[in-house]
Amino acid sequence: MSGKLCLRCDWTGETRSSSCPECGAGLFTSASPDPRHATLAPTRPAERRDRIDVLPAGPPPPRPSPGRTRSRSRGWITSGFVAGIAAAAFLFISSHTPTAVPATSNAAASGLDGTLIYAAQDPRGWVLWTWDLQTGRVAPGPRVEQPTNLVDASSVSPGWVGVTSSEGRRQVASILHFLTPEGRAIRVAAGDLVTWSSGGQDVTSLRYGDRTQGCFRRVVITTHLVSFGTSDIRYDGPMCGLPLTIARDGTFIYVVAARATTASIVFVGSGYTERFIEDHALVSLSTRGDFLITPVPRPGAGQTYGPPQGLQLYYRSPSRSGPVPFGRRRQPLLVDQFLTWSWDAGDAYVLGLYRGVRGVYRITMAPGVGLRAPELIDRTDAATIEATVTAEGDLILVQDGELSFVRAGELRPLTLPLGAPRPAGPLLWSAPSLGPSGSPS
Repeated sequence: MSGKLCLRCDWTGETRSSSCPECGAGLFTSASPDPRHATLAPTRPAERRDRIDVLPAGPPPPRPSPGRTRSRSRGWITSGFVAGIAAAAFLFISSHTPTAVPATSNAAASGLDGTLIYAAQDPRGWVLWTWDLQTGRVAPGPRVEQPTNLVDASSVSPGWVGVTSSEGRRQVASILHFLTPEGRAIRVAAGDLVTWSSGGQDVTSLRYGDRTQGCFRRVVITTHLVSFGTSDIRYDGPMCGLPLTIARDGTFIYVVAARATTASIVFVGSGYTERFIEDHALVSLSTRGDFLITPVPRPGAGQTYGPPQGLQLYYRSPSRSGPVPFGRRRQPLLVDQFLTWSWDAGDAYVLGLYRGVRGVYRITMAPGVGLRAPELIDRTDAATIEATVTAEGDLILVQDGELSFVRAGELRPLTLPLGAPRPAGPLLWSAPSLGPSGSPS
């Protein structure tokens, strides 16, 4: 007999009956002495009243083949390897990438508007950059030859800018129609000397040759129209002295000619020349016809041991008292460099020395016959200084690449946006009608 088990009253034992001797319930037969390994089979399932029906399990899933197992393992290994590389790369880039720093430009807070155009240098040469002073956007523009002067030519066409460049001992005047990187400087004129008219509508060039007899040499002066590309010879003939400077105030042309140890300002007419101011050099000429001049005394004229000769104002219609000096009689304003005119040409800014102080000074052109004292804007030891003036009268300065501006007599720093190159050449303020890209806005 085989061992039997009653699940109702937990009776176990050997019996030939199929019913439990205790409770009469159906018995199960154990195929193994260990009930944990017994195969339980009811001998009378119909008599089970507490049976729990269990749905039969589905067929077992097929076993993967060895090939698929190896392929799946390789896929997991590859994915893990790629994920590891990506994580390592992310950590490397994160640790070596500088944190983004917000722009530190204070142009918008300063209240300045318009566009500042300035020249900067890189390993490939010179580039004009534009800085929108309201939005703070700085953008590179066209490449140019070494610039010495920038001129607002928007009166010819909105957005146009004139450039004077130095090519060896020659000067070249070019026009830029656009201030984008694709913009190209179109040559207008070239000569030993060039000068722009107010508004950039035309350029006057001067060429001279070797001396022919005594102090005379041949000089050719030509006016070039920017908008039409035409030219007109204003003078072709002899001139006494070596031309050093050329200037114009609308219709008239003036040349500084050096002779021996002195110089004079020569008026150029239609086919003739005439000495205009003897023994003086021209510092600058305003659009209103005001001359800023400095004396160049001849040897033995009594000025060798006298007080130094400083900057003077000479009106087109001079008074009987002659030029008006700036500063004191014993301490005149000595000018190193002319910087810029105000928009109405009522004021001028120069770099000079006055009463032992080297700095940027403002001088006024207001009528008067007495001495006028220069106004010190900023004491400076900078080697290079450039300047431009806004329409509202704010002076923008670059001193050894550092920007600042002057409003109501107060000097304030002007910080470039992060990543913008520092100015290294001339600069020009343009009205808000000129956008940062150089196109009309």
